[in-house]
Amino acid sequence: MTTRAADGRHSCGPAATGERDRRPVTVRPPGRTPGTPEDRERPAGPPAEDPGTAYRERRPTEAAPAPAGRSHHPAAPPGAAAPPGTAPAVGVRVAVLTAGSAESAARAHRVARTAAGAGYDVHLLVRASTGPAGHPDPAGPAGPAGSAGPLRVPSGAEGSDGTGGAGTAGGGSSGGARPGGAGPPGGPRTVPVTVGGTLARNRLRRPRPGLRRPLAYRSEDAWRYRLARLAARRALLRTRAAELSMRHRPAPFALIALAVARLAHVVGRLWTRMRAAQYRSATARRASPDSFADDVATAVVRAVSGKHRAWQRLAPGLLDLETAYGPVLDALRPQLIHAHGQRMLGVAVRAALRAEAAGHRTVVVWDAAEHLPGTRFPSRRTATAYDAHERVYAPRADAVVTVSEACADLLARRHRLPERPAVVVDAPSLSPPSPPSPQSPQPVHPAAQPVRTAPRGGVRSCCGLAGDVPLLVHSGPVSEERGLLTVVEALPKLYDLHAAFVVPDPGAPYVRRLLDRAADAGVAGRLHVVGHVPHEQVPAFLATADIGVAPVHPLPHHQVALPARYFEYAHARLPVVVSDVRPMAAATLALGNGEVFRARDTADFVRAVGAVLTNPQRYRRAYERPGALDQWSWEAASAPLPALWARLLGPQPR
Repeated sequence: MTTRAADGRHSCGPAATGERDRRPVTVRPPGRTPGTPEDRERPAGPPAEDPGTAYRERRPTEAAPAPAGRSHHPAAPPGAAAPPGTAPAVGVRVAVLTAGSAESAARAHRVARTAAGAGYDVHLLVRASTGPAGHPDPAGPAGPAGSAGPLRVPSGAEGSDGTGGAGTAGGGSSGGARPGGAGPPGGPRTVPVTVGGTLARNRLRRPRPGLRRPLAYRSEDAWRYRLARLAARRALLRTRAAELSMRHRPAPFALIALAVARLAHVVGRLWTRMRAAQYRSATARRASPDSFADDVATAVVRAVSGKHRAWQRLAPGLLDLETAYGPVLDALRPQLIHAHGQRMLGVAVRAALRAEAAGHRTVVVWDAAEHLPGTRFPSRRTATAYDAHERVYAPRADAVVTVSEACADLLARRHRLPERPAVVVDAPSLSPPSPPSPQSPQPVHPAAQPVRTAPRGGVRSCCGLAGDVPLLVHSGPVSEERGLLTVVEALPKLYDLHAAFVVPDPGAPYVRRLLDRAADAGVAGRLHVVGHVPHEQVPAFLATADIGVAPVHPLPHHQVALPARYFEYAHARLPVVVSDVRPMAAATLALGNGEVFRARDTADFVRAVGAVLTNPQRYRRAYERPGALDQWSWEAASAPLPALWARLLGPQPR
């Protein structure tokens, strides 16, 4: 029985005393179909439940009428301190959402740890890692050592039949798993969620060749079927040739038939290759819809569908996230959802709407740390879809958090927010650099120079360099707008300087392009590509380098906030060489921890690097000033979050 308390919240229990039944149930993963071979092998028992039952909210027996739409919950005035007695009660559930994997979601991990430290029951929902073939990794992001049993939630979040289901949320690794092991008691629980991507890939799997590519295959399945037929035909021809070779005098007509069959096979192979080339061309065009015709089609969809539905047609991948994360949120039924990035904003708001219709109050905090205002998208189609999605759901969030004052002002004006977003910079935890664990350095990409992967000692040992060899480092994803081509072009002019790029994906196409450019310039032996390092170990891993570089291009989204890598360099006590974008240039000139150069100017970059290498201790001493790094630490930056959460949730029963 569920009744509404005086303050508008719902309490579950026989007498509505505010105490909730804590009996755990196991959540069934999405996509499980009753009657599978596993089910048929089980002994006879109660009939199998509907596969989505365990994820649907149990509708209260005495719920209040469902509201017509999402509304802001009453809260204390902005900036007001939480009144006495509003400390979070044990069991108040918080879901932290991110569309990234457990390895890449550094900010989400920090937020989850902050919420757990404030006393909340925290579930960190991340995208399940994938194996080399693109299939979900059975071990999940935590690996076998991280398994700790299936995700369990209180009985208030079980299915409508009250039985729950068997399996793990998201179909990934265990919901109770934490990266690297079980984790500290009371810490956040990592829940990997498998995202199928069916809707997003449909556009690529079934391209529309049109008049320019009339011979292209109509689907990937047709292409693979043809390849399989060719492979089978080739095997049969080899068998027939071997059979005839064992005869003393094979019949002439048999040899002629074999020759004709071989010729037909060659023609079929050429025909398949030509059709496959047109199919790949059509698929590549669908993957990058940047032509004039694509822009016209995008404008038509935007005008006809309106902002509320345009994103569904233009970016169906956002619906893939909804079908993956939505059922897990419905099962968890959190009191607060902290959503990271544009993609998870709609997922969180829609989950809160469903919970509100079922009589369960859920507040949404949008962490706008990704896709900052002015972010460049690969096509107008993507930009239009994300803009429409953000404009629909940003005003429905109960609070907004972002990474800089300038970004807060832009978001407040853009969406006419009733409250200015809170600012929480994306800085590492304040801790002195220490040697990373043996598992941190990943193997260097094989296309780069073969080097040792040292178990300890940081990036210098990972690259196999002595302590007197100058080394600059760049940490984070790579793309053309990050200016790493300037670094590669400067290496021939910097003689014995080595460069290390610490990237999440060493096999990315742009990484290969940089390696090819270094080989053409004759400096491939001085360019090293290092794989993923756990985010909490990045400052310690980088500390053995001599310079940290951030040569980004002066684009609009680079002009509103300091990047996370700048804070990582500072915590590693590295002198920096940065381009002349406003936030980094102002911070560097004020602190005196590095040099500023003109973006895209290789000669000026060489000058800045030479100045730092001439007297590196001068720039390192900037970090020794009292309190120099305190303002750039997560401990200081995250201070507003617990107060914000407590204010939105209101008084909680003790």
